[in-house]
Amino acid sequence: MIVECQGVHKIYRNNRGIQDVTFQLEKGRIIALAGGNGAGKSTLIRLLTRQEKHQQGKIDWHDQKSIRFMPDDVDFPISLTAEEIITYLASLKKCTKKEQIDVLKQVGLYEVRKQKVASYSKGMRQRLNLAQSLLGEGKLLILDEPTNGLDPYWIAQLKEIMLKERSKGNTILFSTHMLSFAQQLADDVIVMHDGQVLFEGDMNKILADHQCDELEQLWLAKIGIGF
Repeated sequence: MIVECQGVHKIYRNNRGIQDVTFQLEKGRIIALAGGNGAGKSTLIRLLTRQEKHQQGKIDWHDQKSIRFMPDDVDFPISLTAEEIITYLASLKKCTKKEQIDVLKQVGLYEVRKQKVASYSKGMRQRLNLAQSLLGEGKLLILDEPTNGLDPYWIAQLKEIMLKERSKGNTILFSTHMLSFAQQLADDVIVMHDGQVLFEGDMNKILADHQCDELEQLWLAKIGIGF
């Protein structure tokens, strides 16, 4: 186990946030943090990445290895090139030149690495965001809405990248509102709605226990929009 959350609570002034959230992340698994807009996914990720502190409950880390993180959006300096940005971030993480080249190739930006970010499309900037998160040796990779701005080809490539990370023994937590994408890829799932966990655990077991073929259908039934 990498981290265990018990009764975690974080409420903002607008009364949005999360309450009584309990789950654990197991090593070497792909975990989908799924739910609609406002479900509490981003709040939970901010707590796990230590950008904010929880108000109640416990977050117990059993593995203190560093976290690699892909935010849902990054305002990269548009006057810099992808190569300059990756070189700078790689220096902070003590990565080799080969590692820098490898991640740029992995996200399809190596051939345009000397172009300024100002010329990049939204999808290209998202892939640069993915590239920076792949740098380093952290055993836990957290990806916040990684499919945003990606076309179908790069969503497929993203799946392959996550599977490759798992094959190295790493743990991947990704948030998404695309429940079909979560079902295709994840070993485990944490489904949230209105700041609470609806259900969590092994994906196949959850679907089998509820005699349901589709995660989306189960989610709709749980929030009261059954068929």
